[in-house]
Amino acid sequence: MSTVTVAKKDFKAARRSKLLWAAAVLLGLIAAFVGYVSGNASGTDAEQVRSLFRALTLILGILLPIVALVASYLAIAGEREGGGIKFLLSLPNTRRDVFVGKLLSRNGIVAGGVGFMYVAAVSTALTRHGAFPAGVVFGTLLVTLVYGSTFVSVALAMSSAAASRSRAIAGAFGTYFLLVILYVFPVVQVSRIARWVHTTVLGADPNPDLYNAVQYTSPYLGYRKAVNLVLPADMRQVVFISSVPDEVSYGSAEANEALPLYLQDEFSVVVLAVWLVGPLLIGYLLFRRADLE
Repeated sequence: MSTVTVAKKDFKAARRSKLLWAAAVLLGLIAAFVGYVSGNASGTDAEQVRSLFRALTLILGILLPIVALVASYLAIAGEREGGGIKFLLSLPNTRRDVFVGKLLSRNGIVAGGVGFMYVAAVSTALTRHGAFPAGVVFGTLLVTLVYGSTFVSVALAMSSAAASRSRAIAGAFGTYFLLVILYVFPVVQVSRIARWVHTTVLGADPNPDLYNAVQYTSPYLGYRKAVNLVLPADMRQVVFISSVPDEVSYGSAEANEALPLYLQDEFSVVVLAVWLVGPLLIGYLLFRRADLE
């Protein structure tokens, strides 16, 4: 048995999950609904379709981490608790084969869910508008797949460190709260916490760029900024409003260039790359050293 064989076996087992199928169907229904509603928006057909996929990325920014975490948090922890890991390693497999195989299969499952959503969105867009802006469609699809992979990496790393299902579940919930919820709800945002520590505890002068840089450590904001790279300039999101100079219009093409280098849209590639690779390295090291007895 090799890495590919492990991946195929795990993919076949995971795709029987009713929860994952329900998530895929829900994503498809959401895409179809958003596509249908977009028919009432203003602008040309192509502009409406671009707005549709921009709206989908906002929804996926919140929902896709849940799908990726649910699909991956038991990838290794479930095998360890159920004893299946001993069977996998009793065959001519190394721990690397198992780890990489699980990574490939879980990424495939998440990519399948995203693909299903995009097929529904494209079908609805073509039916309602007859337009297909390929650059925006494939661009947002690529960025979304990378975003989903970052949470698969995080979940697999936690699954490698967890010896039981309960710990893996707690890790998945904690990850979603720390990496998404704290960046969505205004009451408990990371930037507010950073500002309080910086100004109240340390007694320093306010520095919006610093607080935004702390926020930019999240893959959620990295995804929102990365989406800007594949959208027309007039549709890009201004995420760090407090760092945009007063003389620059928020919706202008110059808003991104006016930011410090570490807050610009292009830096999202670095943010997502760190979250994609870093957890995998840590997870593999933990799995390689774990006592599986």
